[in-house]
Amino acid sequence: MKKKALIIFLSIFGLMFALIGFFGTARPPYGDSGHAQGSCHGSSGGYTISKTDPVTNGEYTTFSITATGSNVFVQAYPGAKDNDLFTILPSNSKIVDGSGEDTDPSADSITVVFNVTTAVIQNSYTLFIIAGDDVGGGQEFTYVEIIIGVAPTVDLWATITNHLGMYLGFPALLLLSLGTVLVLVNESKYVKMHGILAGSSWILTVVNVSAAVINIPLQSWLNVYELIYHLPHIILGAIGLVTGFFSMLFGIAAERKPARLTGYLTLICWWAAFFTGYLMNSNLLIIIKG
Repeated sequence: MKKKALIIFLSIFGLMFALIGFFGTARPPYGDSGHAQGSCHGSSGGYTISKTDPVTNGEYTTFSITATGSNVFVQAYPGAKDNDLFTILPSNSKIVDGSGEDTDPSADSITVVFNVTTAVIQNSYTLFIIAGDDVGGGQEFTYVEIIIGVAPTVDLWATITNHLGMYLGFPALLLLSLGTVLVLVNESKYVKMHGILAGSSWILTVVNVSAAVINIPLQSWLNVYELIYHLPHIILGAIGLVTGFFSMLFGIAAERKPARLTGYLTLICWWAAFFTGYLMNSNLLIIIKG
């Protein structure tokens, strides 16, 4: 029975990583703030993109984008980075090879001169421009980021706090998963180690939730992320937190059966919450809608 349970657990564990690997590599997010600003993404599907340095003259900023590839298009993607703060000419829609806005007469090569302006005043803006396959549905693309103004300095502490959910949540999952594997292999031998690992996992999660409550403004909880991911993420995480607490109590009381049941429920809920959290932060809906 334990062997079957271990096989099932490892299968689920492997499936989670496979899904994360698929969405993380096959469908990269448009406008992911984790990528280096002002740099080009490696070519995808044979597509390349390059830029000229932006030149500001009065209220207008001008730069050109050159991209190459079969059926190539260029687009200042709506909703990405600071694109929505700007009036973008000639367009923020797809500009295809050979169109009137393309100044390069060569086939499979496009050059577009962009003129942008904004009424919003801030020190720095980042524009996000993509190039890809207009026929293939946008699954193959590359991108470039244009920084206008003074490039923002990297705030290490802000970077850490912005990704605290990953830095605390993923180790908590690994600790709980390892503890579960050990108790499935030999419960009598590893029960104490299981308790230490599972307890540490629960404490990390409490810190994670507390940090989120403190750092994230109340109005951002329901309007920053897509509810189709964010709401299940919150519910699953909360259920796992409660069942994990009861699992610890049952374990301390040596009530193995309810401890095991609530422990498995915690593990399932937290892995599901982690997966929905990953989808929530990967902007997957932008890919689907695009």
